[in-house]
Amino acid sequence: MPTSELENYLENKRKDRFINKTFVDFRNELLKYANSFYKDKILDFSEVSLGGMLLDFASIVGDSLVYYAEQQFNELDYENATDPDNIIKHLKRANIKNSKASPASVTIDFLIEIEKNSISPEYNPKPKEEHLPIIKKGTILSSDSGIQFTLQEDIDFSFGYTQEIGEENSDGTIFSLFLEKSGICTSGQIEEEIISFPDDSSTNNYFLSTVLNNENITDIVSIFDNENNEYFEVEYLTQTTVYKKVKNSNDNYLVAYPAPYRFIKEENYDIGKTIIRFGNGSGKSVKDNVFSNPEDLLLPIKGKDVINRVSLDPSMLLKNNTLGVSPSGKTLTIKYKFGGGIDHNVPSNSITSIEGQPIVVFPNAADILSNSITNPIIQSISVNNKNNAVGGTQPLTLNELKLQIPNAIRAQSRIITDEDLLSRILTMPTDFGKVNKIASLENPHSAFSKDLFVICKDQDGFYTEATDAIKTNLSHYLNDYRQIGSSYNILDVPVFNFGVEVKIKVKSGFEIEEVIFDIISRIIENMRFDLLQIGSPIEVDMIYEIIRATDGVTSIITPESGFIISKSSVDEFFDPESLETQTYNENVFNPNLMFNEGKIYPPRGGIFEMRYTTNDINIVIN
Repeated sequence: MPTSELENYLENKRKDRFINKTFVDFRNELLKYANSFYKDKILDFSEVSLGGMLLDFASIVGDSLVYYAEQQFNELDYENATDPDNIIKHLKRANIKNSKASPASVTIDFLIEIEKNSISPEYNPKPKEEHLPIIKKGTILSSDSGIQFTLQEDIDFSFGYTQEIGEENSDGTIFSLFLEKSGICTSGQIEEEIISFPDDSSTNNYFLSTVLNNENITDIVSIFDNENNEYFEVEYLTQTTVYKKVKNSNDNYLVAYPAPYRFIKEENYDIGKTIIRFGNGSGKSVKDNVFSNPEDLLLPIKGKDVINRVSLDPSMLLKNNTLGVSPSGKTLTIKYKFGGGIDHNVPSNSITSIEGQPIVVFPNAADILSNSITNPIIQSISVNNKNNAVGGTQPLTLNELKLQIPNAIRAQSRIITDEDLLSRILTMPTDFGKVNKIASLENPHSAFSKDLFVICKDQDGFYTEATDAIKTNLSHYLNDYRQIGSSYNILDVPVFNFGVEVKIKVKSGFEIEEVIFDIISRIIENMRFDLLQIGSPIEVDMIYEIIRATDGVTSIITPESGFIISKSSVDEFFDPESLETQTYNENVFNPNLMFNEGKIYPPRGGIFEMRYTTNDINIVIN
């Protein structure tokens, strides 16, 4: 085989070349070497000779070694890595932990019946104050499809409720009132595992760990050992302090709290399970009550007349040399929540039952109420979701997780830049639910405020507004990271459904159906309308080029400005395959007015969506 053909045959398609030598380079160098030292032994080194064959063999070996060396170099870069094991190493290095399926969030309306206060007038009835309950966080609900939802906050009926007239006596006086108040719930099942570690002094030098049984674990609710010590989740085992939310009246406060008992949560990307890893200390200082004085937890600056500048690390207020107390010889009770996915985005009016007994207390009663009073109140509790549950997503693939590495590397423990803001939201823990797309824009009326446009997807995969539950969760989450003085307006993304309609002429001799099928297939494959981001334009000029380059197309009659048509609720149609009516969004736009230099941009903060590709791409033959 001639050298030129062999070079093409063996050429390696590499993204980067770290060793800038090819098959031809190796052969030329070997040829010079052979002519210098072996010309008296072998006279012919032409391509078709025995000497040429030996040179080719040696060059192939060199080229192959270079290929594998460069492949290993490429694996060191997360952008070029293709081996799953290496991708997992890059993910761990970037501390990517949101690979699990995320749960859905939804606002649930709780309705109870309370006896009317007899001293309140009929024109302004009030319920008996001592009968007003608090439905506690942790109450479990269930949808018609069997998806469990857990209440994420206490619902206190002593304020903020709406009421309607309930039961009336025969004389027309009001006997009871229906009170309604809403609370945020997230999907997922609660599971409890009991783990015992052997009491082996040799394990103090190791970081004990356990693999939890279930997949898609979204939240570690609590970990207690048999001595009632609580273990706190930290980002790294060197972090000695956590910030704990303490409720005072109607406000939540964050306080620094020492965490000698702590753990980290690791992802096993191979089997999709979660690993809990603990510290390696003996805990002797804790048992000796060294930390009984809270001041001993802080940096040693008290008692000094002259204080130099001290570098503060909020995560290192606890001064010790271990990486947390080891649970060696203890029995741990681990409570966690797991489960998620797109099927958790249940439709409205489908969460209507309570699993087991709701967690209810009556804080306003002077004495303990009898069961004859509390049981009817508890039994009267009914629940319903007026909106769809949103935020549930499927687990991410390794390649999808790899795309998050740049954001994770740049992410900080605080929000300074727009990149920090977006990466913080994209890596938000899954128990808060998930937004599908997000964009940050400058507020035109304030230099100190940002407009944060967020959108989710429903169970059918269509864009839908983020519920109040998602927005509340997002607000609480960002509040812990934002700078003082920074403010964010969380806004809904207006969704504009569209279709493509183009009239063309087909050359004689071509099957019309085949040309139309080819055009539609190429538009779907090349345009990837499903990847449009908030504010991304529709590239009309690209659609024009795709159609023009399709075999069989003579000319395009429709002008580019008329390629895109707006779809709205008036364009709904009946699908004979699914036997359902397919609907569109209410929003309408004018493609002709928005057309500019081959592109159509959505209004501020908006996004384009093609809902039904088989129906929304229409190629008309003239």
